[in-house]
Amino acid sequence: MNFVWAKNEVASYSVTLYASNITLNKAACAPFEQVRYVLIGYDLDNRQLAIKPVSKEEIDLGLYPKTNLHKLSLGKSYGRISNKSFMKNLQDLFELNYEKDKGLKLDATFDKEQNMLIVQL
Repeated sequence: MNFVWAKNEVASYSVTLYASNITLNKAACAPFEQVRYVLIGYDLDNRQLAIKPVSKEEIDLGLYPKTNLHKLSLGKSYGRISNKSFMKNLQDLFELNYEKDKGLKLDATFDKEQNMLIVQL
């Protein structure tokens, strides 16, 4: 027998990219439950997007410039980071196609060692 097992979409980390924001599904929000700000960045060579939680203590210590902090809005079933200019830059750099209303849904993993959510673009 050669079964192909179905993926549990609810338990999998996924990120949807839109022209104006990044939306995390409920599972992907789990590592961010105690934070309200994140760092977002990309790795051109590895075609990756990273989202790093920033704790209140890190903010109070001034470990990251305030201009690099992005607000993470958490709802009951999703999280959202809004930044139109970053999304446009990401789209241009990686030649991504955000569908008008659907966005671009991608799988993600949380790297515990680096303490960041990684999205393969």
